[in-house]
Amino acid sequence: MKTLKYILTAVCITLAGSVMAQNLNSAYFLDGYSYGYELNPAKDYDRKGFVGMPLLGNINASLAGNLALKDIFYTLPDGRLGTFMHPSISPADALQNFSSMEKTNVDMRIDLINFGFHKWGGYNFFNISMRSNTAFKAPYELFEMAKTLSNKNYDIGEIDARSTAWVEIGFGHSRNVTEAWRVGGTVKILLGAGRMNMKANNLKMELAGPDKWLVTADAEIEASAKGLTWGDYNTEPYKNGAPRPEGTIKFKNMDISKAGVGGVGLAFDLGTEWDMEKAGILKGMKLSASLLDLGFISWNNTLRGENIRESYQFNGFNNIKVKDSEGTTMKSQFDDFTDGMEDLFTFQDKGTDNGARALGATLNIGVQYKLPMYDKLEFGFLSTTRIQGAYSWNEERLSANIHPLKWLEGGINFGFGSLGTSFGWVINIHTKGFSIFAGMDRLMSKFSKQGIPTGSSTNASIGISFPFGSLQ
Repeated sequence: MKTLKYILTAVCITLAGSVMAQNLNSAYFLDGYSYGYELNPAKDYDRKGFVGMPLLGNINASLAGNLALKDIFYTLPDGRLGTFMHPSISPADALQNFSSMEKTNVDMRIDLINFGFHKWGGYNFFNISMRSNTAFKAPYELFEMAKTLSNKNYDIGEIDARSTAWVEIGFGHSRNVTEAWRVGGTVKILLGAGRMNMKANNLKMELAGPDKWLVTADAEIEASAKGLTWGDYNTEPYKNGAPRPEGTIKFKNMDISKAGVGGVGLAFDLGTEWDMEKAGILKGMKLSASLLDLGFISWNNTLRGENIRESYQFNGFNNIKVKDSEGTTMKSQFDDFTDGMEDLFTFQDKGTDNGARALGATLNIGVQYKLPMYDKLEFGFLSTTRIQGAYSWNEERLSANIHPLKWLEGGINFGFGSLGTSFGWVINIHTKGFSIFAGMDRLMSKFSKQGIPTGSSTNASIGISFPFGSLQ
């Protein structure tokens, strides 16, 4: 099993193949949106209930950060797709758009089974979902080294890469406490599929001769999955002929003896709504708030590795295939690069342990106002904060939503915050017996010839469900 396409290549491949467990915020204020409970478990549904189409009920994929795909992938002169490391891309062009610290966060959610119904004095909902989160951050110096490795000292600093995949089983309930105040909550059982976390601090490379560096770093790696082992150790000598330390990890040798649940956890979604009009305070105004994914997964087979705690020699990336010869592919360049990274980071097996790891939580605060002279049009303000340590971010979103017909609603919105500015949209058609929605929080304005979005942040969601019962 090939796990951890090492630092830079890990994020490149992830960004190319995925497009956060964030939900579709553009739909937060829509009453007929079947999956509103995933944004705020206090939300009601305007029909008696619904059943989502298996696998296609709700698909959400999102990318957020300041690392743009156009800075990683380039269209080469012959029309093929290449990376910024390709020799046809000059160092000046390849590095001009990288910031001092690049961050990205990729999440995906696919609902396998979901349904909702009114019973027991409120609204109830159930879902089984597959979810994943991948996050990465690295300084400018890493990209500079990868592109222009030359005979000089490098002080790269901190690098962090992490990824988690799990299955979520959730059951929730919402109800009115008073005519104006509504609350809701979801209990979620989490079944961990796999997890990886690699962190390096104080990475330095001191020039020791032509194409030779002495490397020092404080780095560690954790990998969790049922039946996961490091596999055979790397006994091959370094390129300079020096022997490798005993217990050196070779990541291409990692193996899973049997698939299964690698960890079990618990999480909660909490939400509330306050209708100021029903409280006799302000006509057309409603306030709401929710805290999502407050929980953890306890992993029961976590492999640990640490790099050598002393300086060791590194001979650079001498064999990367960058010529446009037949059989040379972007994947082969990545593979050669990762081989070089195994020399840059020499990890040794440090045994196993168990432990709980928190999920990234999300806080939503919403304000919506319905025009008294035309109640089919309303305006909304939604503040979203992702709480995930070094990968935390916040975003504010202003929206205008309209529901001209009972079975039709939609809206447009503008977002701003630590992810930059964005435009979003949503449309929801929910006729009797059938409902389909589509929307984006961050518009994909440009694509490469290969169909890869070129921006640093994007979000897309689509789903089909089957409502039952008449509109409330």
